[in-house]
Amino acid sequence: MRGRWHVFLFILFLGAILPDATAKACPASSFVTNAGNAFLGAARVHTASAFSGVTSRYTDLRGISMFALGPHRARLSKSREAEYLALTRGFIGRFMMKHSARFSGSGMQIKDCVVSSNALTVSTRLSNGKKIIFRLQRSKRGFLVRDVNVSSVWLAQQLRSTFVGVINRNGGDINALFAYLRK
Repeated sequence: MRGRWHVFLFILFLGAILPDATAKACPASSFVTNAGNAFLGAARVHTASAFSGVTSRYTDLRGISMFALGPHRARLSKSREAEYLALTRGFIGRFMMKHSARFSGSGMQIKDCVVSSNALTVSTRLSNGKKIIFRLQRSKRGFLVRDVNVSSVWLAQQLRSTFVGVINRNGGDINALFAYLRK
């Protein structure tokens, strides 16, 4: 009986320290914690501009925006790229504000960190039990969020479906996307 009790205490002890060990083993743990807290703070403020600001600070906005154009990437002229990036940043802010209830909460804990050549996938859990997954890339200035999964929805893929759908429904006219993003 006494041996079982020690095993039980040992398992409890491991459960308490393993998440911290995972966080320390992850090279992006402080970045993910800071980015996660910034997104949670934006959710509490509940404004599109708060989310847009966090997006500008922590994400690869250009990479996500270009990915979102899908097969229509070549239709974006270099002269309109800055306008497109600004409109996309605003759209992401509004989109995230609209869906902020999915990731409201406090206290984020890193559960898993998978490192590959220049990318990382970091799984976290909020205090309310909701899971958020960050796909990161290394950049000259540290890490940047390449995509984020909340409630089983990947943000970059959602943007791509929306943006490509708008362009396709309008006969391939990228100006229709600009009009859509201005709404």
